[in-house]
Amino acid sequence: MADDRIEAISTGVFALLVGAAILFLGAPWFFGVEIADPLGVFVWAILIAAAHLGTVPTPSGDRINLGVAPAVAASILLREPLDLAGAYAFGMVAAWLVVQLRNERLGGRRRRSVDRHGGFLTETLAMAIYGVAYLAVYERAIAALERDWAVLAAVAGGGLAWFLARATVSALLGLERVDLSPRYLWLLALEDWNVVLALISAGVLFGLAWPRMGLWAVPLAVLPYGFSHVAFERYDFTRTTYGQTIRALSQIPEVAGLAPTGHSVRTADLAVAMAKELGLHPKEVQAVEYAAMLHDVGRITLNEPAIIEAGYTEEDLARWGSQIIAEAPYLEHVAELVALQTRPYRRPGIVRDEEVPVASQIIKVASAFDEGLNELGLGIGGSLERLYEGSVYDYDPRVLASLRRVLEYRGLVAR
Repeated sequence: MADDRIEAISTGVFALLVGAAILFLGAPWFFGVEIADPLGVFVWAILIAAAHLGTVPTPSGDRINLGVAPAVAASILLREPLDLAGAYAFGMVAAWLVVQLRNERLGGRRRRSVDRHGGFLTETLAMAIYGVAYLAVYERAIAALERDWAVLAAVAGGGLAWFLARATVSALLGLERVDLSPRYLWLLALEDWNVVLALISAGVLFGLAWPRMGLWAVPLAVLPYGFSHVAFERYDFTRTTYGQTIRALSQIPEVAGLAPTGHSVRTADLAVAMAKELGLHPKEVQAVEYAAMLHDVGRITLNEPAIIEAGYTEEDLARWGSQIIAEAPYLEHVAELVALQTRPYRRPGIVRDEEVPVASQIIKVASAFDEGLNELGLGIGGSLERLYEGSVYDYDPRVLASLRRVLEYRGLVAR
């Protein structure tokens, strides 16, 4: 339902853009204002639309289109506000149609997914806010600065407005998902600043170089961004591969029969959902995911007869697992979360043990819930009750409340 509502809003915005494009064409008759550079408007509209066919991965895990770069260049090279508004309106209308045509060629269910997740809506609103901010800053700056410096000031102000608007709209659209914290959504959107900066820089380079260098401005702007684009793609590939490797390593205790099959994946799925619901920073959410996958890796030591004979505790297993994980310096924080997963959230005489991070408590609760559900056969209600009984010392009530909200969102318990 949320995606359908977002797509309906996006369709309404598309209709408004069509209306704006019609008004632009009729400006000489409706408002008595001539279009200063009709060819420039047409060219930039086509470039903005074409750029929407290309995307780049972002640190948030999303992909954004490349339309930011030509939109910034257009704001520099189209001198009249009416021309800029026309280029943006026609460009976004054409972008909608181009994406629609591409999705229809893909066929199947994807044909109706032009903007089921709000990307078009987000970029349209952010582009409009950028244009207004750019023109407002430029009008003030040009009175005190040379044009190039005024342009840079305007792009800086407009770019900041674009970025914050995009983050805000993305967060607001994400509120349709009631299981996600507004804080998490906002922080997640802010993670994409480096990609947006690279796209804006490419647009600025082209816009400032074109009047002086002509066609040489194309490689001047494209080549630096091209290197950045490759770096973003490689980072995304590396992160994906890293996650797959950790997932594979988490299966070792299960394959060896030392941990229940599927426990690590189920624990990680539930832990990530709770971390997002509680509003943890996206980087901490990723650490929770890795730690939840690897929280039982210490059980591989149970292959040693000497350990079995000497005896061990859950704290021992957590410590041994943490030592194994810490061999990878990149996973030092993950190792710390694993080491603290067995610690109670409070001790007698204190309200809360501040040395135990909420991330470790999330893993502890997720693992215990899955154990009750899939190993002990207690069912959802029985597994929750088992955790509630341990909330005096072992399980943080805040995390338990988050667990229930996640289960409610998934339709597993009544609201």
